[in-house]
Amino acid sequence: MKFENIERRLVEALIVLLLNARGKVVSIKATSLAKMAGFGSNHSAILKAARLLRKLSMYKFLKTEPSSKRSKTYRYILRIDDELWQIAKKDPERAKEIILKLLS
Repeated sequence: MKFENIERRLVEALIVLLLNARGKVVSIKATSLAKMAGFGSNHSAILKAARLLRKLSMYKFLKTEPSSKRSKTYRYILRIDDELWQIAKKDPERAKEIILKLLS
């Protein structure tokens, strides 16, 4: 599978997660994002999801916190007042384009 196709499916899964959010906070892990995109526990897809989430946190779209004190995995937090949430709710296609531009 091509890298661009994997990225696109991961971004689409992230946008669908935000569109279907019922509360005020969404927390995401790389493994859960890869599973939502339909990759299961494919290790390369999980690594690509982790890179995607890390890049989004570098651009201040997501906040990062460790999953637990002993674990090396991170949980990415998105709140209702964050910019990415607002863009995704108003115009999901524009949100996809913005994220894909950031990644390239």
